[in-house]
Amino acid sequence: MEEFKMEEYIPPSIKILFQGDKEYHVFLSFKGEDVRKNLVDHLHEALTAAGLHVFLDTHKLEKGDKIWSSLERAIRSSAIHIPIFSRGYADSAWCLREAATMVNTQGLIIPLFYDVEPTHVRYPVKDSSQYQQAFLKHYDHPDRYQRGEIERWKVALHQICSHSGWSMDITGGFEAQLVKRVVNDVIKTLDRVSLEVAKHPVGMERIAEDLIQKFILNSEGGLVKSGILGIGGISKTTLAKAMFNQVYAHFDAASFVFNVRTTVADSVCLTKLQKQILKDLTNYDGKVHSVEKGISLFRDRLGGKRVLLILDDMDGREQSEALVGDWLAPGSRVVITSRDKHILHVAGVSPECIHEMSGLQTNEGLQLFSRHSFLRASPSPTYEAFSKRIVEACKGHPLSLEVIGSLLYDKKNDPDCWTEAFHNVALHPKIYEILKISYSGLSEEEKEIFLDIACFFIGEHKRYPIVFWKSMYRSVKTAISNLSLKLLVRIDDKGVFHMHDHLRDMGRSIAEKEREGTRLWEAVHLSRGESNNNNISRLRLSGDNSQRLETLYRPGLRFLHLKNLPLDGITPAMLPPNLMWLRLQNCEKPFQSSLVRNVWFFAIQGAFHFSLVDNIWDLRIMQVDGDIPSFQYLLFNILGNLLQLQHLELRNCRNLNK
Repeated sequence: MEEFKMEEYIPPSIKILFQGDKEYHVFLSFKGEDVRKNLVDHLHEALTAAGLHVFLDTHKLEKGDKIWSSLERAIRSSAIHIPIFSRGYADSAWCLREAATMVNTQGLIIPLFYDVEPTHVRYPVKDSSQYQQAFLKHYDHPDRYQRGEIERWKVALHQICSHSGWSMDITGGFEAQLVKRVVNDVIKTLDRVSLEVAKHPVGMERIAEDLIQKFILNSEGGLVKSGILGIGGISKTTLAKAMFNQVYAHFDAASFVFNVRTTVADSVCLTKLQKQILKDLTNYDGKVHSVEKGISLFRDRLGGKRVLLILDDMDGREQSEALVGDWLAPGSRVVITSRDKHILHVAGVSPECIHEMSGLQTNEGLQLFSRHSFLRASPSPTYEAFSKRIVEACKGHPLSLEVIGSLLYDKKNDPDCWTEAFHNVALHPKIYEILKISYSGLSEEEKEIFLDIACFFIGEHKRYPIVFWKSMYRSVKTAISNLSLKLLVRIDDKGVFHMHDHLRDMGRSIAEKEREGTRLWEAVHLSRGESNNNNISRLRLSGDNSQRLETLYRPGLRFLHLKNLPLDGITPAMLPPNLMWLRLQNCEKPFQSSLVRNVWFFAIQGAFHFSLVDNIWDLRIMQVDGDIPSFQYLLFNILGNLLQLQHLELRNCRNLNK
């Protein structure tokens, strides 16, 4: 077999986004009896150790649409597919279905041939190989598999084998060396693929080509800054990614910084973004201790490089001063997306270099809607009139078209759903009201989890709220998966929750108006007298609300987040017995917590004395950010008694070295 060549695996048409759109880096397809306990076990461990998210099927291969549906979603949510062709691979109809699905996704496939020749896999009926025998057995069971499906399996194997891949031969039969080779090649491949513009980038390539000609290629040779302006959900980021993919190879280096506003809003220092840019553009891997240090490094290291820098969703002057300056060399290009024209001006973007997004044209909106609702470029004739009216009501807003289309894609035989959807869209022209249609189709658990994310958990790693939800709900992971599939919640490759601003606003509006004040997350709620509501189950307070601390006790309160509040006014009697989530952020004084023994999640930011929390026996997750004056007490007197503890996270604890 020919030696693996990286460039053969990266055709320009393949675009994969690892910043959030793909749940897994690698999907492994294999016959368990052949390789699960040797090659696959070692390969999975090595890929995971390299920081990659790998899907490994742990189910027994038994009949059931539910299991197959999960496998199919995993395949479509994976960046790289590795079918491991062993002698018994074709014996499994499940494996063959996985292979065919990989081909249909048009993703990146790299085959691994384990103790089998590629020709035996490519031509399973032209010789006496075990693959030929396996297919003959499948043909002998027409009651199980239709002949057309088996033929598709054969075509899929042939297409997969047209790619170069790995085999035992390239390492002389040494399996450990093969594993290392696979891991190294996968990492290199992931580093070289482009950003995925969108599942259906309708209209984006047309606009991107125009802007590239105007702002990137036909501009003068100096530093050029351009901006993409528009409301949330109008596809500013999608357009910027399309531009990035087409031109980044023309520069010495390129960097795409996602969600600048969100990152800064989450109190992550601007130095983190500076370091990311330095890493992308110069391969700098040192520390950036301050914004001023970052600017100095920009000046020292970027002076002679023609670079492409895209800053997504900027909304503050300090961001512009820290990330966009006069240190970029002539010929460099900066593209900034924002909702605020003033921010673009502050960053040095001239008015003639600003492109304002106005939504999709009618025909493009209809195509995007149809791609999600009918999985094709045009609507079904039966629903063409309905589709056009819905597209018109969405006003060319891409996110609305995607969400409504996804909602209706499996309702082709239910005219009542289409009628209801149209009337809802017509009655609620604003975007957040349109998106509420998807919310209405959720189960009660899904609604509660969606509202929690909208009100409290945007930017939070999913592992933390999952612990909280498991104390109340039965199908948490299924609910989160459904929210993701319905485009109501996005989980990035690091496991962090994200939500479009319009969806967030819609969720918070529902929580305020329809959920009887069960969730309070701003001080304004208390000022309106809502603190007298005994139905409060989730509460977040910040600022000077010490006069309201006596209102903390609510029998049903399960979530409490206090920020920048003095705690000396809190007594044990104020804390409800069923509290499951407690986060104290920059609160001045500790308090007695004799009634929080049922807490599953406990987070403290700032100095804290742990001698007061030695009875939270049910704790699953503990986060500490700041000095621990009583670290020895924590280590020897508390942690050993937390038998349920699953995750301990310590940050900025300078006393640990003592």
